Amino acid sequence: MNHLHAHELLTLNLRRLTEQSYTPLTVVADRAGIDRRELFAVLAGEQEADLDWLFKLADGLGVRASELVRDPDDDK
Repeated sequence: MNHLHAHELLTLNLRRLTEQSYTPLTVVADRAGIDRRELFAVLAGEQEADLDWLFKLADGLGVRASELVRDPDDDK
């Protein structure tokens, strides 16, 4: 494991998933019912997210919550 912080893992995976689906982060936030500013604050590491928030975000993307925090090195 590469010892990334949780928000860094979330950011990497969220970018990967939104790029694959061609879905802007703002649309994901709206679908998830998450304030856009809050989403960007979490991704920047300025705010912590709880598990319920993570599940809402995953629902907005249509993926399992585990996809948002998986280690990208697991693909190697």
